[in-house]
Amino acid sequence: MREKPSSPPSNLPLALLGNHPVQSVAGGLARRLLTLYETARAAPRALFPDVGALMAGILLTLACALLLDKPVARAMRHLPLPVAGFFHDVTTLGEGWVWMVPFVLVALGLAWASCAARSRHRRVRLVVLAERAFFVFSALAVPSLATTIMKHVVGRIRPRYFESLGVLHFEPFSLAASKASFPSGHATTVAALVIAVAAVAPRWKSAVVVLALFVFFSRIAVEAHYASDVLAGAFVGIVGARAMRTLFAKARIGLRSGVLAAVTPELPPHLSQGGFESSTWPRDEVNREPSPSPRLSIVVPMRNEAENAGPLIEEIERACAGYLPFEIICIDDGSSDGTAARLAELGARRVHLRAFRHAVSCGQSAAVRTGVRAARAPIISTLDGDGQNDPAFIPKLVAALEAGGAATGLVAGQRVGRKDTGFKKFQSRVANIVRARILRDGTRDTGCGLKAFRRELFLALPYFDGLHRFLPALMRREGYEVKLVDVVDRPRRAGRSNYGLFDRLWVGILDLFGVSWLIRRRRRVPIVSNLRKDA
Repeated sequence: MREKPSSPPSNLPLALLGNHPVQSVAGGLARRLLTLYETARAAPRALFPDVGALMAGILLTLACALLLDKPVARAMRHLPLPVAGFFHDVTTLGEGWVWMVPFVLVALGLAWASCAARSRHRRVRLVVLAERAFFVFSALAVPSLATTIMKHVVGRIRPRYFESLGVLHFEPFSLAASKASFPSGHATTVAALVIAVAAVAPRWKSAVVVLALFVFFSRIAVEAHYASDVLAGAFVGIVGARAMRTLFAKARIGLRSGVLAAVTPELPPHLSQGGFESSTWPRDEVNREPSPSPRLSIVVPMRNEAENAGPLIEEIERACAGYLPFEIICIDDGSSDGTAARLAELGARRVHLRAFRHAVSCGQSAAVRTGVRAARAPIISTLDGDGQNDPAFIPKLVAALEAGGAATGLVAGQRVGRKDTGFKKFQSRVANIVRARILRDGTRDTGCGLKAFRRELFLALPYFDGLHRFLPALMRREGYEVKLVDVVDRPRRAGRSNYGLFDRLWVGILDLFGVSWLIRRRRRVPIVSNLRKDA
């Protein structure tokens, strides 16, 4: 009797098991649609604009209709024929099908190609690109559908009839194209395109904004819409595309919450099993298999530090060898050099290195916060990415934090033997004197990037730009002890400082008084005891 063949191992790609690409693509698409639906049901309010923004949009559109529609429509009657002809050609670029059809075809093509890809690296890249093309299509289709319904429900007459019927003539629930002026579908499409492109390809945002402005004006120039129609259509497009962006990010399909792009070349296991049919974007890490929970997370903010990244990461690895397993989290804060590419190259050979990139520079505090939120260890150590902080002091800071127990919230480095220029040292000295007189935080140097703290305590602090400069004061405000450790400063290896005089002192003046206000507002830290024994 012939034995029944055993089932193939589950880790083989589905395409090699005879699964047809059509079934794989259809299954993957259905799975993603279900995920989007469940995500929308779980947090529907997150998809809607704030009431204030909604009311502002409505009032602005109403003001435009009352004040601008008639004079602008009359002025368009006097455009030279060549100009009107030019805008008649341009306005075609606002048609929904011009953009939606290519993006849906690209999404399906990339999904199909992922099923046949042999390389895991190529497979995951194709899947992510397919998801992003699907996002752009959705970001255009959803607000465009809403606009189509609205314009036929409202039934506003086109501007070409305004002289006989007036600018506010409506015939609701009409299917006639001549009675479908409000809001503009073309404006909705290009406004949504701006939001979608900014999410997946920020470098093209400026070009798409220019295109959108031309399309906006073209709809008025060809007498297809009033100015208020275009404004309302743009508002619907922005709201709809932002809702889809939030939905896709929350569902981790093509986008991620917080940081849209991660620089990690390794591939997630769930995307390596069967092309597009595999599940959505990984929950914890975008491009690598889960590793054991680290004991320590080292967070390194970087901006234009391509030359310093490699030597610094090697130093961190040597210094933290006694804390295995550990992870290094580098955040490229919108660098204009090759920092992102260098981190990707370094990460290809290191499982413990995770790298993220801000599309635009958001500042050191934002970079540190991104790294801490991504960290998986309970203890965090930070240091600057310019190489001036010696990683050899990290074990000393962490040991002091652990020895202090739950009462110690922060161990901060204080630089000795500063290697900066005399002017920079003078700036820091003045800033530290002013800060110490106002906050009385007990430290002479809060500008040192070497720090160690507990992740949960940091995330509980009020966040603002410049937070990293005030950690000792804020930790003491919460009732925790702050320990100080002298560390040796080093000269910068390469590149130049990202800070100037105004970054060091004057920009922080408002933050300084704000932190002082926070400290005064919290007079007592509650001492909590449990009156009932927990089961």
